Amino acid sequence: MKERNRNSSAGWFGVVLAWLCCGAALPMQVNGQGYPPPVGAGIVASLEMDQAVYTNQPAMVWCPPCVTNVPPCMLPCYLVEQQTAIAQFIFAVTNQFNLPRTFEFSSGQQFDIEIIDQTGLVVAAWSDGTVFSQAQTSFTLDPGQAVMFNAKLALQDRAGKQLNGVYDIHAFLTTSGPQPRVDATRQIAVTLPP
Repeated sequence: MKERNRNSSAGWFGVVLAWLCCGAALPMQVNGQGYPPPVGAGIVASLEMDQAVYTNQPAMVWCPPCVTNVPPCMLPCYLVEQQTAIAQFIFAVTNQFNLPRTFEFSSGQQFDIEIIDQTGLVVAAWSDGTVFSQAQTSFTLDPGQAVMFNAKLALQDRAGKQLNGVYDIHAFLTTSGPQPRVDATRQIAVTLPP
């Protein structure tokens, strides 16, 4: 009889232990909201830039006009170097949920910004040519807290050719795991005078 009670007690102990350990994974209510929260719920991302229209200046030769009627005109011409516009971006991520949210990354890179042409091709990215630490990183946003990422991008493609046209700017967190992408998109115009 004692052996049977001991086995029965061990069985109940296992059930209670499993409930305590795994019960936290079951959906429940905290502060009137479901917990754990739906993945991505309450996270708001925004992307701001210093201007909406940029101008790239191509390299050119400039020759001043002759101001005399005496030929030949002996004024020198000048080589004007190419000037590629630099865009400045601020990517902000805000936790509008009532509970803290943690974001995990597989490297030191926590965000990226891509320049996408009208065909959907990524022509340049902030991370191009950048080396990041291979250590896992993370950050936690408390309710109402925000994190801001600043980036500067030269408005040229990966081959160094100056951009000209309308482009989508796509900023996102480079989180690891199955979390939905936290991102924001804006549009810019880049002009290239003849």
